[in-house]
Amino acid sequence: MPNQDKEFWDAHGRVGLVWSNPDASDDVLIAAALLKQPNFHLLLEIASRFGLARLVRVWERVQREVEQSQCDGELRNLGRARPIVERCLKSMEEAVCQKG
Repeated sequence: MPNQDKEFWDAHGRVGLVWSNPDASDDVLIAAALLKQPNFHLLLEIASRFGLARLVRVWERVQREVEQSQCDGELRNLGRARPIVERCLKSMEEAVCQKG
């Protein structure tokens, strides 16, 4: 599986994130976790495995792409996910700043 950390995603419910594409890349799976199932513990695990900077980059790209698409369903998902993800990312960034 090119560009996929199979062990990590199998342990974290890859099937539930992108069931239709078992070969999805890490970035696609990260984007799905941000948009479909945002919760602090999963996002923290992703940040620990792939880096907080990558998680933030994927989040910024997801927001841009959804806003450009103007798809009602995706915009609703983004509206639901945004406060959760922003709160999680802020907590993680604050923890990194305090640690550093």
